[in-house]
Amino acid sequence: MKKSFILILSIIFMYSCKSGSDANKKETADSVSVKKSDMPMNMEEKEMKEMAEKQKNEKPKESPYKNSKIDVTTSKNKDGSWGYSIAIDGRTYIVQPNIPPLPGTRGFNTTDEAKKTGEFVAYKIRNNIMPPSLTVEELDSLGTLK
Repeated sequence: MKKSFILILSIIFMYSCKSGSDANKKETADSVSVKKSDMPMNMEEKEMKEMAEKQKNEKPKESPYKNSKIDVTTSKNKDGSWGYSIAIDGRTYIVQPNIPPLPGTRGFNTTDEAKKTGEFVAYKIRNNIMPPSLTVEELDSLGTLK
């Protein structure tokens, strides 16, 4: 009888200690979050917050190249592959002899692939998608990766 009584008391004691510690942890976590929010921001955090506020209030900027003449030309590389060049209003803007998102100096297999990619980059420039960088997924959707 004594053993079962001691066992029941120990279970009750363990249960009460466990629930109390969870409450203490939650209380401690709440007090830490309050203390953290009370801390002053450093200069970098303030600048980031100010920049985010400015961007919320700004309208998207119109492309400066909206009405410009953008020409895409292809050129053959020394190794037999193809690249493209983009000129805006007669001035060379981009010369890309290789496939942009891929490592190395591999060019496009055909002039059509280079032209199609150059036209896509010109579309990005015309619509103010800057920088007009490319991803492997974009090239794959254009059908220029094989």
